Amino acid sequence: LFLFLSIHPFALATDYHVGPGQPLTNISEAPWDALLAGDRIYIHWRNTPYLEKWVINAQGTAQNRIEIIGVSGPNGEKPIIDGNGATTPTYLDYWNESRGLIKIGGSSIPANGLPSYITIENLELRTARPPYSFTNDNNQTDSYVSNAASIYIEKGEHIIIRDCIIHDSGNGIFIGAFGGD
Repeated sequence: LFLFLSIHPFALATDYHVGPGQPLTNISEAPWDALLAGDRIYIHWRNTPYLEKWVINAQGTAQNRIEIIGVSGPNGEKPIIDGNGATTPTYLDYWNESRGLIKIGGSSIPANGLPSYITIENLELRTARPPYSFTNDNNQTDSYVSNAASIYIEKGEHIIIRDCIIHDSGNGIFIGAFGGD
């Protein structure tokens, strides 16, 4: 007797839903320190902005990207991630927090690696610049630098950013990758 098992490529992937009426209330409840290939974080629209920031330092694959997806409101509104007064989860540990609202690459927790095959889509990202401030991963108030970006990519490969509204930051998207690492 032979038994053949077929494992679907998304078998170990997890969908996380954040927002009103969802299993997770805050973006910080998503496991940014433990994302796996194929994981998707859905950020649902709500009538107030999310005041949260985070780092992504994980590896997806060409077949199983890591995706951060905004779910639109009833009139097509994108979920808003606002840097003014945003808080970084204390379970994360990354450098250059003052350089961006969403950071890709460059962290101790999650472990530093080469982030790859990541998609960020359908979000409104704003207010990562002076005079705005945030609470960092050490639970201290910090300020954005003048060249802070809504999305700061320190390093990475195969990154897709699409259908986002980005405004009121020193840079919209800043990519500082040197040789991909």
